[in-house]
Formats: sequence, C-alpha cells, structure tokens
Amino acid sequence: MASQTSSKAQQRFVWVWKSNVDPWSNVEPDEWKRYSDIANYMIESAYKQKQSQVELNDVWINFNFEVQINKQDSNRQRPIKRITQGEEYIRQERYTLEEPQLTPKSFSSTDSSWCKFLQAAGYFDTDISANALAEKAAAGIVEEGTKLGEKTDAEAMADALKKAKRKGIEEIRVCCARLYTMNSFLYKLINKVMRNAEVRYGRFVHESDKNYARTLGPYCYLLWRYLYAKNRETGIVVFRCAELTKEMIDDYKKHQGQRVSWDAFTSTTKKKQIAINFDKNTLFHIFINNERDSLGGPFYHPRWPVRAVDISSLSEYPYEEEVLLAAGTQMEINSIEYDRKINKYCIALTAYGRN
Repeated sequence: MASQTSSKAQQRFVWVWKSNVDPWSNVEPDEWKRYSDIANYMIESAYKQKQSQVELNDVWINFNFEVQINKQDSNRQRPIKRITQGEEYIRQERYTLEEPQLTPKSFSSTDSSWCKFLQAAGYFDTDISANALAEKAAAGIVEEGTKLGEKTDAEAMADALKKAKRKGIEEIRVCCARLYTMNSFLYKLINKVMRNAEVRYGRFVHESDKNYARTLGPYCYLLWRYLYAKNRETGIVVFRCAELTKEMIDDYKKHQGQRVSWDAFTSTTKKKQIAINFDKNTLFHIFINNERDSLGGPFYHPRWPVRAVDISSLSEYPYEEEVLLAAGTQMEINSIEYDRKINKYCIALTAYGRN
C-alpha cells in the first residue's frame, strides 16, 4: 500500500466528515471526524484521479457535491471536506492506556512473559511459513473487519499483505508493522482481544478467544516477529498516559517493586510533551535498557531483550515518534509520585525482556 505522505508531514491531505447530529444545522459548532487512514488513502487517490465518486464500506463519497451519501438511504448525506494535516494533530487514544487498573491477571512471573495470547494459540511452536501466515492473516483480517462493518479497509489491508508476500518474509513483517501504525479498526481490535483473552494453563478458556486466535493470531505473530527481528531501542524513556482513580493509584503504590505484564502491543512516544498534553491524570515513564552493564544486568538478558522498536518511519504520523512495545512486555513498578508542575501522577516503570 503506497503512502501518500511526503517527507514533510504537513503536506499530507486528509478527508473529514461532519459528525453533528444534524449535519446541516448551523445552530451548534461544527464537529468533524476523520476517515480511517485507509479510507483517506482511497478518497485522496480517487480525488487526484478526478473521479466523481468513490465507494467505502456503507457510503459513497461524492466529490461533485462534496458529500457522503449513505448506501441504504440516499437522503442521509453529510458534508465532507479536504484539509491539510499539520503536526498539531496527535492521536490521543493511541497513547492512552485502556486498562490501567491492576488485576490479578496483570501480574506475571518471569517465566510467563511470552505473549500469553500467542502462546496459547501455539504460534511459538509453529513451523508454518511466513507466506502461509500472510495468507491466513489476510483472510482473518477480512473476516473480522467484515463483522465490524469495515470490509473496505479490511480488504485493502489483505491486499497489501498479499502483495508483500511476493517480496519475501522481511516485507511481510514490515507490511504488518505499517498496517499497525494506521488509524484503523485493526490495531484497536487486536489489542482488545489480547488484553481480554482468558488463558489458563496455557490454553484458552473461551471459544471466542480460540476463534480470534484463528483469525487474528497469524497477523499478531507476524507483527511480534517484526519486533523480534528489528533493532531495538535502548537507554531511552518513552511515555504513555492514563486516567486513574484514587483506588488505582493506591494499588500501584501498594505493588511498588512488583512486575506487571502488558498483554497487548503497546504504543508509546519518545516525546514527553505529547503525553503531557493529553487530558489525563497519570503519566507513565517507561525506561528501556537493552545494554549490558558491568554486572550483566539487572534489566538486560542477552537472549531476551526488551522488544521496543521505533516504527515512526513506517507511519503517516512520524512526528509522534512512536515506539512499539511487544505484547507480553513486563514492567516493574519503580515509583509513583505526584508532579504539581504538570498536575499529574507520574508512574515510573522499567521494561524487562524475558529472563
């Protein structure tokens, strides 16, 4: 899938639709929502080719009248417009912890820091080729995307994976990482599934999780392998935010010095200011160290380093400086303090690889 982004992020054009309850009313302030990155690519490509319209999941985009038309009811229309994206646009939900509370499921011993979802799905013991996994990943994405009403996006992602397959294993993994950077249903769905999966004694408890392992497991494993193979970040602090209740804060304090496992892939940013600017009350400082010190540790293991990879070069939003942590990353809770300068709780964590 070709990128429409030049080396200057501010030259990127994005399409938005008016999301007000009554899109034709002038009583309330205008509210505009972005299309997904893949839908935006399709709209922009059709626009540049001077087409009169383009088909998305459940709507037509009509360029002549600058409207979005519902396929089921042509009278249901909304204004659309083309705007220039600058670096002021930051994807807040991408860097906000969705499950900040500590639960028994959060805590892991050092022998369980593999991604539990992939482990239960059997992918760490698989001998399936990358090409076969890419085919399975493409089919699974289409199946799940169709259920969510995102068939157009899903088919575009599947097509990108199939094209990457012709270029070899490295391009397949890079394609998976690039798809993850996009604003789409995919990264949200896989992380929800991986966080919520119930695994006991290395097996899934629920049939729904087994089915997700069939449809989404191949993609998740290819993405995990991308992070395994790439040069990893070290000696840096990355950031993420959350909204925590007083009870949650007290729980973090109670478990200071213990390790928690983040079961999903985790997007973080190198830019502290990005996370500070979000309207949340807690800022996570995550220290990543893959260097061996004079004692050979304590956070370093020569075979199982922290899988933290800068994926900003693959993104339409490179200025966010996104660093992706692999699913199953362990964090030790180092400290919890309130910073009056920024009016946030600051929770310091140290990321561990598998020891």
